[in-house]
Amino acid sequence: MARASVTSPPTDELYLIQGEMPETRDVEDARQWVTIYRELATFAERTLNRLRNGEDNRQAVALVSHDADERSMEAHFRRLQFRLDFWEHRLWELAGLDLDVRRRVLSYAGHHLTLTRREAELLAFLARRPGQFYSATQLVSLAWGAPELSAEQLRTYVVRLRRHLATARVPARLVSEPRRGYGLVFTA
Repeated sequence: MARASVTSPPTDELYLIQGEMPETRDVEDARQWVTIYRELATFAERTLNRLRNGEDNRQAVALVSHDADERSMEAHFRRLQFRLDFWEHRLWELAGLDLDVRRRVLSYAGHHLTLTRREAELLAFLARRPGQFYSATQLVSLAWGAPELSAEQLRTYVVRLRRHLATARVPARLVSEPRRGYGLVFTA
């Protein structure tokens, strides 16, 4: 994915879920951990937003207690986000892929493909959420922040991106499923 350096947290802050093996060589294991940590991080973020908005503070609770809860949840969310970032990076590493969004270059097995800005952004968005599906409306809004683009315009980029992935024999497919939408599925 986009190049980024991730610093390791102190050992006492790193906790693994039972069965989590960072040294795994199995792409499917890595994909599953991405899914697990994405769900946990999403739930933690929603909980943190409720705390910040005072939704869980309907009774007269001491402000100090509320602030402590919020700080604790922020730390928990950061730890989950760190693990999610780790597994996303690990998934791409195991699949032998590298996507430089800034330069718009996808690399795999010695092939270097230059993508358009929209292709690179679409691939980066879906790659951070392997196996999750999005409607055309959701994708143009979430991946590009351009809700004015039509489903037909999205399909043009999807077709071109599929062609790029197939040409380079990347172990991932951009699939579409009726009533679910588009998603990136790793095949290795």
